[in-house]
Amino acid sequence: MHVLLSGFLGLLTGRLSVLWAASLAEPGRAAGITRCRHCDSRRRIHSLLFRIPPKCSNCGTPSAAWTWSATLVPGLLFSLYTWLLADANCQTVTEVRPAAALIYSRLPFHLLFIWLLFTAVLTDLLDYVIPDQITLPGILLATGLAATSGELQMIHIWVDWSDDLVALYGPYLPQWIKDHQHLHGLTWSLSGGAAGASLMWLARIAAQRILGFPTIGFGDVTLMAMIGCFMGWQPVLCVLAVAPLIGLVLGLMTFVLTGRSFVAFGPYLCAAAFAILCTWREIWEVQGLRIVFGHWPSLAALLAGSLILFCILLWAVRIFRATPASRLR
Repeated sequence: MHVLLSGFLGLLTGRLSVLWAASLAEPGRAAGITRCRHCDSRRRIHSLLFRIPPKCSNCGTPSAAWTWSATLVPGLLFSLYTWLLADANCQTVTEVRPAAALIYSRLPFHLLFIWLLFTAVLTDLLDYVIPDQITLPGILLATGLAATSGELQMIHIWVDWSDDLVALYGPYLPQWIKDHQHLHGLTWSLSGGAAGASLMWLARIAAQRILGFPTIGFGDVTLMAMIGCFMGWQPVLCVLAVAPLIGLVLGLMTFVLTGRSFVAFGPYLCAAAFAILCTWREIWEVQGLRIVFGHWPSLAALLAGSLILFCILLWAVRIFRATPASRLR
């Protein structure tokens, strides 16, 4: 039942995402959603919400067909994530034992997160921009809810599995985390935001130096800050490791098939964030990354290796872009 309810909620909010993204993008680039492409008149709100497909009351021109297809996507994402969280235990890890069931605490928090990610993807695809109107409220909501609840973290801000007696006493958690639940929620969220923004800023500088032109906008930096505030610093590092691989594969496919040399990076960050949400237990416990995140030398080596791999991928993209598309088809 909860899967169906989440899917229905996703359908409702999906239409709001399309309208919000269009209202943010259309002042700079006509998308044919809230304003008619033919006569430039503004469509009525009841037509946008309830008429399929919405048509211009002035000239009868319908909205772009993709808008209703896009409306279905959040419904599918909400249902999938709800099933993975509640039935497949995709985020049930040893260290985090919230008082309330995840379906009543973390599920609404992450559905809000997925909705914001989807809206950011739409704006980036429409106008190559991720507006602050999406990311800044998302940052404030994430930190506020994390501090108020104190039980929304996917993993605590610090967990150490490297102690010799871990088999007897379990992983080490700082005492202040146990004594100050709400303070921990706030610092967990803020540390994730700081990690996401700072590392994305570093990637932005590296991309501009290697490729010779700006490929990562400031909107991607604020997007990663929002992702970090919702997920924490350990998952956001995984997002940053996965996103370039997704972007490289899909970006090269797009270039070969269409000849487009520029592809928005924001959708790949959002896809990576959703993938980490859905596979966090597998990453943390089964793959054993919890050992790395509790040991500073290993963590530093992981960060350095990820940065080197990212630079190698950028050089590969630079070489690939210099190759004529006719030779690649």
